[in-house]
Amino acid sequence: MQNVSTQTRATNVKGKRKISRTRLKEIGTGVFFMAPFLLIAGIFIFYPILYSLQISFQNFSYLNPSAAEWVGLENYRKLLQDTTFLTAIWNTVKLLIIVLPIQTIISLVLANILNSKIKGKSFFRIVFYLPYITSPIAVGAVMVYLFNQDGLVTRFFTLFGLENVAWYTDGDYAFYLIVLIIIWTQIGFYTVIYLSGLQSIPEDLYEAARIDGASRLQQFLHITVPLLKPTTFLVLFMGGLATLQIFEQPYVVSTTGGALPGSPGDSTLTMVMYLYTQAFKYFEMGYASAAAFIIFVMIFSLTVLQYLFFERKNKG
Repeated sequence: MQNVSTQTRATNVKGKRKISRTRLKEIGTGVFFMAPFLLIAGIFIFYPILYSLQISFQNFSYLNPSAAEWVGLENYRKLLQDTTFLTAIWNTVKLLIIVLPIQTIISLVLANILNSKIKGKSFFRIVFYLPYITSPIAVGAVMVYLFNQDGLVTRFFTLFGLENVAWYTDGDYAFYLIVLIIIWTQIGFYTVIYLSGLQSIPEDLYEAARIDGASRLQQFLHITVPLLKPTTFLVLFMGGLATLQIFEQPYVVSTTGGALPGSPGDSTLTMVMYLYTQAFKYFEMGYASAAAFIIFVMIFSLTVLQYLFFERKNKG
């Protein structure tokens, strides 16, 4: 019996060694295939991030990098006391508050319409998606032309009591011109995401609801909306990230006619535009890097809050 027990233990040890060698071989193979990506990510992603973090604690300029001076948290302290940066944060937050719910609701409604049995829905899908794949610079330029003084859209809005002015030159209108541009260019993309979510909902649920006498509105509110919660989270998450990082459209609107970025009167200034100005207009790379990490903290915080909110809703 003792010999049998000894042989069994020896067999188990050999089996474990064989499994360990197999496991190590699998890990080695995985590392081998991941090595090119890890190398590229290390050179072009992780190293620049760490280097940017380092110079955010310095008075640093690429015009004279040898004169870099360690200032600790001074850049962060100055940023949080800089009224222009605080204005940029407020403008970006306002964009987030206004744009995110509007584009989410419009995208959901459009997707629901395009998912129904209507004629020419392939054509309308292309029409709605086209602005998203068009260059943001080109879209901004076209919108500036349409909202110029005596422009086609400007004259239309005068019928509702608005002034006949170039929207990009007026602080009261320029911000809302950016809102319109962002919504118009983004809804096509989020409509496509909602369409993919709608097509994953079983048709049997709608048939059962129709048999029970549910109207289309009731089907939409009690079947479509609840089952699209994961898709809605994705749309809000991606929309929030895109809005917090918005740059091209506000830049085109604000610099039309040779004006400074953020004109008129910082009404179109966003966080990323402020970062760009500090880095490539004033060459204050340390200061701009500090702004970049504050923006990162804001984006990360928003992501965590969205995740916790939807997790609580799903559990509830």
